[in-house]
Amino acid sequence: MSTIIQILYLIVIFQTFFIGLFLMGAGKGRKLSNRLLGCFFFCLGAGLVDFYLLVNGYYQHHSQYVFFLNSLAILHAPLLLLYTQSLTNPRFRLRWVHLFHAIPFLLALGLLLQFYYNQTSSTREFIMEEVVKGQATTTIVISLVGFVYELVYLISIKMLIYNYRKKLKEHFSNLAEINLNWLSYLVNIFIISFLASALSSILRHSQTDGFNGWVLVFALAGTFYFINSILLKGLHQNKLFLGVSWDSETNDASGDSDKNLLQKLKQHLLENKPYLDPELSLGQLAKQMHASPRQLSALINKGMGKSFFDLINNYRIEEAKRVLKESTDPGLTVLEVMYEVGFNSKSSFNTAFKKYTGLTPTAYKNRIS
Repeated sequence: MSTIIQILYLIVIFQTFFIGLFLMGAGKGRKLSNRLLGCFFFCLGAGLVDFYLLVNGYYQHHSQYVFFLNSLAILHAPLLLLYTQSLTNPRFRLRWVHLFHAIPFLLALGLLLQFYYNQTSSTREFIMEEVVKGQATTTIVISLVGFVYELVYLISIKMLIYNYRKKLKEHFSNLAEINLNWLSYLVNIFIISFLASALSSILRHSQTDGFNGWVLVFALAGTFYFINSILLKGLHQNKLFLGVSWDSETNDASGDSDKNLLQKLKQHLLENKPYLDPELSLGQLAKQMHASPRQLSALINKGMGKSFFDLINNYRIEEAKRVLKESTDPGLTVLEVMYEVGFNSKSSFNTAFKKYTGLTPTAYKNRIS
């Protein structure tokens, strides 16, 4: 391992444990969520330390310590799943049943104790050399099982995020800071890292050391990029590690029929323009309509054929079109219009505008002028 790669590796290790400590002591957001994510980064850092010690020859003279830190990698995916559940479900609590996620880790420790740590020094060194080479059938089978194990967890996490985003559209009008894009990005990075690890195992098996070194550099650079992205987002976006507070069913259902309530909703949207509030939620609109969130959500879905998110953003885009058409100010910018009509994200505004008009806001402005 070259000096530059070693320095980069140590920086990544330091940053990983730094984020873990930061999350453990973070005062904002849900403490349980932060601690689960902190434990995830600690396990990630432990795996990095293990590999660093391995490639630098430390375990050649201390074979009794090898594999323990690496076995913590088994907890990566379960911790990430529990973290995702804690963000997407405000009622989530750790229960005894969640200890089932630790069974593969405990099983791995038991196997290590029986077939490695209880062996003689020479036997441990032989096993370690075979694992480092990665050419033994047992090593390859264990790697494949590990890939499938973590992939199942990652797919489960992706499904959780997908269902969570669908639910968001029924409750919120702006999703930029709560749609867990960064977490989906993290899962994608892990999937790519699995592919890189699989490629590295294949190259080790075929003894293509030069390419294997490039795979290591690629994986390390990707980890470095990801960790720094999390740090930057955490500094600039306060809601990064916060969960969502869902609207509670505290409002009594309206006595109006669905038809009357639907007419009142349309009139309220046209006359009072509640959609101009960038933080408008289903619960707030339901309170204004003297209805329950559940009743209003069902009415919007069935009576208007839309989600709450689509309904509000449709009205916002129509308002933006009106402002752009009627404005006499030649210096009016698209950004000013975006904030005026209730959007707080340029990318969300551009996406919604193009969805309903087929044009970007700038192209629409140029056309009408």
